[in-house]
Amino acid sequence: MIFTSCYDVCNLQDVRYNFCSISGDRGKKVNFNGNYYRELAPKKAFWEIWHKNIEKISGNDNNRFYVEQYWKQVLSSLDANEVYKKFDSFEPHTILLCYEKHNDFCHRHIVSAWLELATREMVPEIEQDKAGQLIIVERPTWIKEYLQQIVETF
Repeated sequence: MIFTSCYDVCNLQDVRYNFCSISGDRGKKVNFNGNYYRELAPKKAFWEIWHKNIEKISGNDNNRFYVEQYWKQVLSSLDANEVYKKFDSFEPHTILLCYEKHNDFCHRHIVSAWLELATREMVPEIEQDKAGQLIIVERPTWIKEYLQQIVETF
């Protein structure tokens, strides 16, 4: 099974899980030294536009711009079934990581929505408790709905 999460709520030393960074800097800000899947990292050019527009345009418009660009420039050239198989084949389970908290806008939520839409497999957002157990948490639901609209358009 594949999960998503942020670096801050996982014990990155826990060998029971295959942690894999999908952030543009490979998790260097938090000294992450694990696996990295560059193909799912956002492109710097559209990330910079999105970042510069924070608080300059509406958050909804800015985040929708990001979802659309992430689809066009990253996901549309990948095969979701192949990506899912690659990570689902790992034992222990794979946890795709980035920086933002579970209820904040993040490209990993786009990745999980894309995988769910294409494979019909759930890709839950999780946190680890102190015992290392995975707890499913909510993520923004509008992302999956909007991504589906974009995919149907292209």
